[in-house]
Amino acid sequence: MMKLCLLFSITYAAVVTTALVTPIRGLKRYGERKHASLSARRGSDIESDSLLSILSEDETDISSKQKKILLRNEVSSLESQFVSTEEHGDPKRFNPLIGLYEVASVITNNDKENPVGGKWTRSGGFAQKLLKTRKTYQHILPYNSTGLARYDGETSVAEAINVVSLDGLGGLLRATVILRGDVVPLTLQELKDMNTNRTINLLSNLAVRANFDSPRIFFGRREPTGQEAFKYLPLQLGPLSDVVLDTIFIDQFVRIGMGGTSGTRFIFTRTNDSDSEALEYKALLQQPPAKKPKLLGMMTSILLASFYVAFGNGIKLAAAVSPSFITKSSVFSPLVTLLSAVKMSVTGLIRIFAGASGLLAGLGALLIAFSSGGIERDGMQAEAAR
Repeated sequence: MMKLCLLFSITYAAVVTTALVTPIRGLKRYGERKHASLSARRGSDIESDSLLSILSEDETDISSKQKKILLRNEVSSLESQFVSTEEHGDPKRFNPLIGLYEVASVITNNDKENPVGGKWTRSGGFAQKLLKTRKTYQHILPYNSTGLARYDGETSVAEAINVVSLDGLGGLLRATVILRGDVVPLTLQELKDMNTNRTINLLSNLAVRANFDSPRIFFGRREPTGQEAFKYLPLQLGPLSDVVLDTIFIDQFVRIGMGGTSGTRFIFTRTNDSDSEALEYKALLQQPPAKKPKLLGMMTSILLASFYVAFGNGIKLAAAVSPSFITKSSVFSPLVTLLSAVKMSVTGLIRIFAGASGLLAGLGALLIAFSSGGIERDGMQAEAAR
């Protein structure tokens, strides 16, 4: 039932965006442009040269299993050589981490884990049957770069922006999920407590807690103008969340993070500061999310009006207003002809359409009221928020 609810709600969101949102231009489809090749960044003087070489290999060169083994070994090698020399109380130790990053690879200790994207990117999940992942990012920005910080500058040292971007129907639909969070360094006491009896690698003085806002979800529909623009319905659904993430290696091209509780390794490659895809989050975060009470009120109104037409006296008004539009419409006229052949009246068509609209509105209201925003409640998405 929940899968059906999600399917109807995504479809419904794509329909209502025209009336609720404004276009954002310059957001390009995946495949229409690419980041600079990883191999182009390589050089003998780059510490992460071997790692970049492995990342640039595709399945025609080595198997995915072999690639995972090579990545794990290389990450272990880089981790063993990296040491953060700055003092714990110096916030400048986080300055090298600032930048725009794409998620290049994830190394988990459990193949069933899905530490990037939660329900939105889970392989075999319902969302991936409708949408395909375009890009995943984790940017580390200077404190309060977005103007949305919930912590003061004495507590927080940076801002984390996690982005999952998905496409559907050949690029006609777009869904972008953004987690914005304040990055707060772990105190010495927190480090001591977490490292006590720790069975995986100890956390360093670069370990932080990212305190995330509720997920911001943007459902978009491509404009029919031929330009690279989408109309978005901005939502903010789900709970606040927080995660612990350490940095176990950093150079000018690569950042490697480690999950504070799982030990999962995240390999991030730095993108160009002018990369339009990596910067999509800026325009999206400027859009105020639709208020939940307003959306629930709108969905409820549509539900009541639709069911009044479908099952009540409202059919008389709808039938009086609609026939000329329906019978003259190039879209509906073939359907009217078919219905006539099976002796179904225009009134019957209106009832069916109204009932379907009411069902979609009801399912949409349930999704808005109870959605987790893609955060998985079994704890896996606690790591995914990174």
